[in-house]
Amino acid sequence: MPAVEFNPQEFIEIHKPRFDEFTSARLHHLFGVACELVDNTERSHVPYLPPARMTRKVILYALVCHLCELFLRGGGAVGNLTSASEGSVSMGFSAPANPNAAWYNQTQCGATAYQMMLPFMLGGRTYNGCFR
Repeated sequence: MPAVEFNPQEFIEIHKPRFDEFTSARLHHLFGVACELVDNTERSHVPYLPPARMTRKVILYALVCHLCELFLRGGGAVGNLTSASEGSVSMGFSAPANPNAAWYNQTQCGATAYQMMLPFMLGGRTYNGCFR
C-alpha cells in the first residue's frame, strides 16, 4: 500500500475557515506528528488503496485536525474546558472518562480518529501484571 501524501490546500479546504491561518509548513509538521502516531508506510496495517480504501488518509487528516485544534487552544491547556470565569481569570479542565483515549477525546477530530483506529490497535494480555 502506498503512503498517504499530505495536501495542505485540500486539508484547509475540508476545514474551511477554521484553519485558514495555518501555514503549509506548520500543517506539514503536524502531518509528520500524525504519522508518528499512525504508520504511514507501505507496511502499515491501516489500509490505503485509493480510491476504494481511504481509511489511513481519513485517520491522518483527522489527527492533523486534532493537533490544529489543540494548537489553537494555546497556553498548554490539556483536557476539555469545563468551566471559565472572567474576574481574576480562571478555567477548569477535565480529562475524558476513557483514560486510553483521553488525549484523543479532547476534540471531535481526535475522537473520530481514535474510533477509526480501534480496529487496527493491537493489545496484549496481562498475567499477574506482566505482558505476554
